[in-house]
Amino acid sequence: MSSLLRKVRTVATLTAVSSCVMALAGCGGNSSDAVPTPGGNIGTIIDQALPKSVLGLAFTDTTGKTVRLSDFAGRTIMLSDTMTLCQETCPLDTATLVQTARAADKAGMKNVVYLTVTIDPARDTVPQIAAYRRLYTPTPANWEVLTGSASSVNALWSFLGVWRQKTADLPGAAPKNWRTGQPLTYDISHSDEVFFIDKQGHERFLLEGPPVAAKGQIPATVYKFMSVEGHKNVLHPPTSAWTQAQATTVLRWVNSV
Repeated sequence: MSSLLRKVRTVATLTAVSSCVMALAGCGGNSSDAVPTPGGNIGTIIDQALPKSVLGLAFTDTTGKTVRLSDFAGRTIMLSDTMTLCQETCPLDTATLVQTARAADKAGMKNVVYLTVTIDPARDTVPQIAAYRRLYTPTPANWEVLTGSASSVNALWSFLGVWRQKTADLPGAAPKNWRTGQPLTYDISHSDEVFFIDKQGHERFLLEGPPVAAKGQIPATVYKFMSVEGHKNVLHPPTSAWTQAQATTVLRWVNSV
């Protein structure tokens, strides 16, 4: 659903971006120094300015501090949706984002920030997201996990086209919050996307679907919490799954534009 919406929203900008890539010098680039543009087999090239209404949405980080996307002007943003109580795909998304951050930092990539923003603000409280972030050690200093009001969270993900639907848990023993031990009373079905936003606040690239993530890259607490389906996603990723190496390639390109 979200993929179709995004194709409609970005079809005009894709044409403009393709023209710019084909005539790099005419768009102000230097072909000898340019970072190669990621191939279409990885994801979708976009050039969509985020409106001030989205850049100004207030979120909360793991220390309780208010954070806005506009705070990161001048830096490249890798942005992922998540739910700390997701048992199927979010652990893969987070693990691969963290692996990308580590690889980029090791390569000396500067002016990049990594944001993981919840789709489940009711349960992803500040203590919950803080505990989640601590599980991914060593924790990149430029990686933030954010929560916020339902209005801010919904406004962000609705603009970006992330599909969400609250559902009741299946019959049987309810899974329990890995941090508190409290039984879960609902789930949220959702699409998986990673967004790359350039230094000027333009959305530039989209990765869709869960990535490839090795079991050892997922914290033991989270892996134990995952469902049978989640374990299958780790052990037998689909051929369409994107990789940390591909994400790093995209990040390098977006950080250069």
